Amino acid sequence: MEIPPSPYDLTPGLMTDIVRQVVPGAAIDAVTIIKSHEYGDGDVSTSARATAKFEYSDGSPADLPRDVILKLSFDPRKKGTDAWYCQLDGLFANEVNFYNRIRPSLAIEAPGSLGGHFDPATKRYLLIMEDVTCRGATFPSNLGPVGVENVKRILDVIARVHATYWDSERFAGDLAWVETHLTGGVEDHMRSVIPEEGICSQLELHKFKRELLERLGTTERELFAGMCANKQHQARLPQTLLHGDLHIGNTYRMPDGSVGLHDWQLCVKGFALHDVTYIINTALSITERREHERALLGYYRDKLIEFGVRTPPSPDMLWTEHRRAALWTFYIGWLTCPPESYGWETMAVALLRVSTAVEDHGTLALVRGLL
Repeated sequence: MEIPPSPYDLTPGLMTDIVRQVVPGAAIDAVTIIKSHEYGDGDVSTSARATAKFEYSDGSPADLPRDVILKLSFDPRKKGTDAWYCQLDGLFANEVNFYNRIRPSLAIEAPGSLGGHFDPATKRYLLIMEDVTCRGATFPSNLGPVGVENVKRILDVIARVHATYWDSERFAGDLAWVETHLTGGVEDHMRSVIPEEGICSQLELHKFKRELLERLGTTERELFAGMCANKQHQARLPQTLLHGDLHIGNTYRMPDGSVGLHDWQLCVKGFALHDVTYIINTALSITERREHERALLGYYRDKLIEFGVRTPPSPDMLWTEHRRAALWTFYIGWLTCPPESYGWETMAVALLRVSTAVEDHGTLALVRGLL
């Protein structure tokens, strides 16, 4: 199946072929694109997004959503989409695998999937998901209040995911295909195009990012080496399924106060604090994080126990690994992020929060001990 460049070129036939992978008997008669979110709009990062309506053929299952979200590769004919962060095909294939192979059995709040497809020939992809705003979902950001209680709700969800797959034997069985923080298409990008093109270009384009490194007393080469060393270290700790990119912008709130997780492009097998540290460091203001992070780590540990993990990491281990994990939140999480993705203020607030956490926790000294 070949994915066309623009969402406006998507056909009912292609949609039917993709949906039938997960819903046999479904057939789509018409696709109407309501709105397309493209490169440079300030509300998409590595992929385009479109809201759409489906009209189903008679005989299709009655409970299929008509309002859907389409997530797909950027239109390469648009100016700027030759940028490095528009070409991360390893992430695209990985998210399709998550929604097709893991999401159907994952008992958490996350967008329901009607299937997805990655075309290895063109390196383009398409995901079809429910529009969770039809159930009342709203999307927080670091520019508005989030609060400790909402972070706890997020930790509830990610602790359930982590507990479900904690040191699971399935990683040697039906989930052996799941990528890790050491190998796979996602990690290939983390060790090639992202540092070689992404970080370098951001440091050249934006002087304040270069001076952030100077203030912290480090360099992009040391950060890269530290990231690799910390991932090697984390690979020797208990392994589970990670969301992988758990900043506040990849969560949503439901009317009943519960939260959901979306954007699973970096979903891999790894150590839990990769997720936990990222949401704590990005969701809370600097003052809130300093005041509550130890208690939140304890809350997360209690949730692991509640969800069935018999030997969770000790509080001391959680604290030390939280301090180490701050490196990735700064280096890959936001130093690499271009302002075109989320807008200047969102990027600046995130960088201020994660760089301050690195400084507060002596993260660089800890990670240097692994080199």
